[in-house]
Amino acid sequence: MILRIATLAGLMLAVAGCTSVAPTIPTTPLETRWIGQSAGAFFAAYGPPVRDIASDGQTLYTWRGGFINRKACQVELTVNSDYKIRKIRPVVDRKDPKGGPSHCEKVLDAAKQAPSA
Repeated sequence: MILRIATLAGLMLAVAGCTSVAPTIPTTPLETRWIGQSAGAFFAAYGPPVRDIASDGQTLYTWRGGFINRKACQVELTVNSDYKIRKIRPVVDRKDPKGGPSHCEKVLDAAKQAPSA
Protein backbone atom coordinates (compact mmCIF):
# COMPACT_ATOMS: atom_id res chain seq x y z
CA MET A 1 0.00 0.00 0.00
CA ILE A 2 2.80 2.43 0.88
CA LEU A 3 4.52 1.54 -2.37
CA ARG A 4 1.36 2.43 -4.34
CA ILE A 5 1.04 5.77 -2.56
CA ALA A 6 4.69 6.58 -3.17
CA THR A 7 4.39 5.60 -6.83
CA LEU A 8 1.23 7.68 -7.26
CA ALA A 9 2.87 10.69 -5.57
CA GLY A 10 5.90 10.34 -7.84
CA LEU A 11 3.72 10.18 -10.95
CA MET A 12 1.76 13.25 -9.84
CA LEU A 13 5.00 15.20 -9.37
CA ALA A 14 6.25 14.09 -12.76
CA VAL A 15 3.04 15.16 -14.49
CA ALA A 16 2.99 18.48 -12.64
CA GLY A 17 6.59 19.12 -13.67
CA CYS A 18 5.77 18.46 -17.32
CA THR A 19 2.74 20.70 -17.48
CA SER A 20 3.90 23.75 -15.58
CA VAL A 21 5.96 26.24 -17.57
CA ALA A 22 7.68 29.14 -15.87
CA PRO A 23 6.86 32.45 -17.54
CA THR A 24 9.67 34.32 -19.23
CA ILE A 25 10.63 37.20 -16.98
CA PRO A 26 12.55 39.98 -18.72
CA THR A 27 15.88 40.64 -17.01
CA THR A 28 17.61 42.92 -19.53
CA PRO A 29 16.53 46.16 -21.22
CA LEU A 30 16.30 44.33 -24.56
CA GLU A 31 14.02 41.68 -23.07
CA THR A 32 11.91 44.30 -21.28
CA ARG A 33 11.47 46.23 -24.52
CA TRP A 34 10.81 43.36 -26.93
CA ILE A 35 9.44 40.22 -25.25
CA GLY A 36 5.75 39.96 -26.05
CA GLN A 37 5.97 42.44 -28.94
CA SER A 38 5.25 41.58 -32.56
CA ALA A 39 8.20 40.38 -34.60
CA GLY A 40 6.57 42.21 -37.50
CA ALA A 41 6.93 45.52 -35.66
CA PHE A 42 10.58 44.71 -34.92
CA PHE A 43 11.40 43.88 -38.56
CA ALA A 44 9.38 46.82 -39.90
CA ALA A 45 11.38 49.19 -37.70
CA TYR A 46 14.85 47.68 -38.12
CA GLY A 47 14.85 45.64 -41.32
CA PRO A 48 14.51 41.98 -42.23
CA PRO A 49 16.38 39.13 -40.57
CA VAL A 50 19.49 37.67 -42.16
CA ARG A 51 18.53 34.08 -41.30
CA ASP A 52 15.65 32.06 -39.90
CA ILE A 53 15.24 28.51 -38.68
CA ALA A 54 11.80 27.00 -37.96
CA SER A 55 11.36 24.24 -35.39
CA ASP A 56 8.55 22.96 -33.15
CA GLY A 57 6.14 25.84 -33.85
CA GLN A 58 8.78 28.48 -33.19
CA THR A 59 11.17 30.34 -35.45
CA LEU A 60 14.65 31.51 -34.53
CA TYR A 61 15.52 34.68 -36.44
CA THR A 62 18.97 36.23 -36.64
CA TRP A 63 18.98 39.99 -37.18
CA ARG A 64 22.03 42.17 -37.80
CA GLY A 65 22.19 45.94 -38.16
CA GLY A 66 22.86 49.20 -36.42
CA PHE A 67 26.23 49.71 -38.04
CA ILE A 68 27.84 52.80 -36.50
CA ASN A 69 31.61 53.35 -36.74
CA ARG A 70 32.14 49.69 -37.67
CA LYS A 71 30.10 48.58 -34.64
CA ALA A 72 27.26 46.18 -35.33
CA CYS A 73 24.44 44.70 -33.32
CA GLN A 74 23.34 41.11 -33.87
CA VAL A 75 20.49 39.48 -31.96
CA GLU A 76 18.60 36.21 -32.07
CA LEU A 77 14.83 36.40 -31.74
CA THR A 78 12.75 33.38 -30.78
CA VAL A 79 9.25 33.93 -32.17
CA ASN A 80 6.18 31.78 -31.48
CA SER A 81 3.44 30.79 -33.95
CA ASP A 82 1.53 34.02 -33.15
CA TYR A 83 4.59 35.99 -34.39
CA LYS A 84 5.27 37.33 -30.89
CA ILE A 85 8.82 37.60 -29.59
CA ARG A 86 9.38 35.09 -26.79
CA LYS A 87 13.12 35.61 -26.36
CA ILE A 88 15.75 38.06 -27.57
CA ARG A 89 19.44 37.42 -27.08
CA PRO A 90 22.34 39.62 -28.16
CA VAL A 91 24.97 37.67 -30.08
CA VAL A 92 27.20 40.58 -31.13
CA ASP A 93 27.04 43.62 -28.87
CA ARG A 94 29.37 46.17 -27.34
CA LYS A 95 29.09 47.40 -23.80
CA ASP A 96 29.46 51.10 -23.10
CA PRO A 97 32.82 51.58 -21.32
CA LYS A 98 31.18 54.29 -19.20
CA GLY A 99 28.46 51.92 -17.97
CA GLY A 100 25.66 53.23 -20.18
CA PRO A 101 23.40 51.22 -22.49
CA SER A 102 25.05 48.71 -24.81
CA HIS A 103 25.19 49.28 -28.55
CA CYS A 104 22.23 46.90 -29.17
CA GLU A 105 20.18 48.58 -26.44
CA LYS A 106 20.73 51.94 -28.14
CA VAL A 107 20.09 50.66 -31.65
CA LEU A 108 16.98 48.63 -30.75
CA ASP A 109 15.23 51.32 -28.73
CA ALA A 110 15.76 49.52 -25.42
CA ALA A 111 17.96 52.19 -23.82
CA LYS A 112 14.89 54.38 -23.25
CA GLN A 113 13.17 51.51 -21.47
CA ALA A 114 15.99 50.92 -18.97
CA PRO A 115 15.42 52.37 -15.51
CA SER A 116 17.61 55.38 -14.85
CA ALA A 117 20.03 55.20 -11.96
